[in-house]
Amino acid sequence: MTLTTSALAACCAGLYGHPLVELIAGQSLHPGGLATTRRLLAEVRLPPGAHLLDAGCGLGASARVGALEFGLAVDACDVSASALHRAAVLAEGVGARICFRDASVVDLPYPSGAFAAVLAECVLSTTSKRDGLAELRRVAEDGGALLLSDVTVSETVTIPEPLASVLCLTGAWRPGELDKLLPSAGYRVVRGWDESEGVSSLIDRLEARVGLLGAIARVAGHAERLEAFGVKLDQLREPGSVTAVFEGIRQLVDERRIGYRAVVARAV
Repeated sequence: MTLTTSALAACCAGLYGHPLVELIAGQSLHPGGLATTRRLLAEVRLPPGAHLLDAGCGLGASARVGALEFGLAVDACDVSASALHRAAVLAEGVGARICFRDASVVDLPYPSGAFAAVLAECVLSTTSKRDGLAELRRVAEDGGALLLSDVTVSETVTIPEPLASVLCLTGAWRPGELDKLLPSAGYRVVRGWDESEGVSSLIDRLEARVGLLGAIARVAGHAERLEAFGVKLDQLREPGSVTAVFEGIRQLVDERRIGYRAVVARAV
């Protein structure tokens, strides 16, 4: 069964901020982790106090890096209420002043031209890329930076749901798609590089996460919701079936059929 973007959000929104997920997978769920985030931010050399938007912020790890390490004024948004609540707690705990809002990347509650840079890590592959890029361009100032990193696939790959959607594979970028959509959305690519090495480390973390997804769903009270979408919790708790799926994904990464790309672009 293939989950739509809205269905995936509905069944997983209550899980992303759960402490067990955070314990297993960490606070940064995109390939490359915060090393990729730091490289993206370093590439554009924003002055202290510049306004950054972290769109699809999750637990806010990248937003905290922007605020604390780069001295930026950070807004962050996500569609997961549980993740936003946890992100706010984590930010307060380390003294990071970040304004969190419940919002989708395709419908941002910010004025046009509000940000010197917009950060979109593994989020556009979960929604309409064209609409998301248009909204990110709208809220970026002229000449502002788009800092993007996301999953790529060389061809259609078959991964069972909900794992395909959790790994952003359902809507991953196809060959040539990024190069086509960025200019049409009003961006000029400044630099891009491969971050595929981070995919394997993310898979290692997510294997543990998916292996305990059934237990987490029961603890969080979402078992019936997941099962309604065809996710059988008993199957997820079978180590053999989980291992086989992730071994298949690792092979696709080794064959370069699944990858991860980082891009810095400028709004024109």
